[in-house]
Order: sequence, then C-alpha cells, then structure tokens
Amino acid sequence: MFSAAALRLALLLSTLLACASCKREPNKSLDAHAHRPKLAPLKGENWLVDLDVPGFGKAALAVPLGAKAPRSIVIALHGSADRPEWACSALRSIAGPAPFVLCPRGVARADFAASDPRYTFGTVDDTARELRAALAELKRRYGVYVAPGAVVLAGFELGADHAAQIAPQEPSFFSRLLLIEPSPTSWPTSQAALFGRAGGQRVLFAFGLTHRDELTLRAVLTTRAGAESRTVFLGDGPVTLEPPTRQLLRRNWSWLVAPSKPNQSAVAAGNPAGNALSANGPVAPELVEQ
Repeated sequence: MFSAAALRLALLLSTLLACASCKREPNKSLDAHAHRPKLAPLKGENWLVDLDVPGFGKAALAVPLGAKAPRSIVIALHGSADRPEWACSALRSIAGPAPFVLCPRGVARADFAASDPRYTFGTVDDTARELRAALAELKRRYGVYVAPGAVVLAGFELGADHAAQIAPQEPSFFSRLLLIEPSPTSWPTSQAALFGRAGGQRVLFAFGLTHRDELTLRAVLTTRAGAESRTVFLGDGPVTLEPPTRQLLRRNWSWLVAPSKPNQSAVAAGNPAGNALSANGPVAPELVEQ
C-alpha cells in the first residue's frame, strides 16, 4: 500500500509532466510557422500594368502593391466597345486595393480610330481561352503573391454575358459572379438551377430597368437551386460604370466575397422552378434599391 504522501507525490509528478508536454507542443507549431516564407512587400512602378499573354493581346492588371501575403484574384470582362484599363479601374474601385484585378483585352474593334482604341470579345470559347492564358501568366509572374483557390468573375454587358457562360465550365473555381447588365439569355433558367449544385456559391446581379423583371426571376431561381444571390437595381437610366454605380456595388462587395454557408442545394434542389420550398430551404434574394 502506498502512503498518502507517496500518492500526493505521484500526482504532483504526473501534473508536472503533463504541463511540460503542453508547453512543448506550442513550441513545435511556432517552429513550423517560423519556417513559412515571409513575403516582402510587393513592389511595382504603378498599380496598373500590362501583362503579356501568349497568343493574345496584353491584359491590364491592377496590382495590390505593398501586399505581404497572397492575394485573391478578380477577373473583369469589359463591354463591347471598351478598354481593359477602364474595367480594371472600375473593379479596383468596387473591390478595393486588396485583390489582383485581371482584365483581358479581347479583340480590337476596326470601327474605332487608332487614337481612340476600343475592344470587344470574340466567341465565348475564345474569351475563355484568353482568360485562362492570362490567369496562367499572372500566376507565373507573381508566384507566391497569388492566393490559391476560387476567383471572382465579373463582367459588364457583353463581358457579363461571357462571364455567365464561362462560369458553368468550372463553377467551383468561378464560384462568385458579379454580372452587371447581362442579357437574361446568358443565364437561362436551366443554368440558374444547376450553378449551386455544381459548386457555385454566390451571384450578384446588377441591372437597370430593361431586364429588371427577368433578371430578378433568374436570381430567385439561382437561390432556390442552392447558390446565394442578390440583386442590385441601378436605376432607370442607361447602365454605366460611373461613380454612382461603383459606389452601390462597393456596398455589396463584402457580401459577394464573404465566406458562404454550407451549400444548401441538397435542400433546395427539389423545386428550382418555383414551387413551394421546404421550411429550411433558401429564401428569395435580397433586392437592393439605388
């Protein structure tokens, strides 16, 4: 039989050993953290640079100067008589200085003078190839400063149509979409019903009066099928990317890029066409007025 004093001594030794083990474990994690590469602030001559894209025209790229950690990517597709530099400027204003903003150039329009060059896009497949080539070059050039994972794919008018049609190629990668004045036909009801099930997470629809009702319906169907969506009405006049539009979209940007809830498509998939949802299903998207 052990004496009471011996038992107390044994308990004390056991406690001391446990504490020593607890102290050693955090040191191991600290040592591992110390061996992670520390990035020097990302430097450059300008926040907006040209990016050579093999086989295509130079993309415009907004660079997160001063970044000390990997940054995410926003891809911005411009309109039908536009410039990638303008798209980068608009999306940098909307998204803020943190991400890379990559703006493919597209195809030069022959009906504009050389002193005022404008660009459009070819087929959706051509745009997808250019976009992927630009992404590869961005990652090659900036390496560890580029965060892995999904991107935000944004577009304006024709660019929004192409973004909407490219996203289903890889919904878990193009999982967040900003579609500014897209044609409703570029986001058909069948696509609205499948995007969330295939890995898509959030869609922000921004539009004027022309397609308001149709795009609101597309947003409702997108939400019912498992991806979250939100609609932003940009007013009765022509849709532009001037400061009032940028300001309104900036207020919704944090929602677009915030972490998503677990995908609810298993609950919602029963009725993307509009029948009554179960009590736990997703609700209709929020409409944000100007």
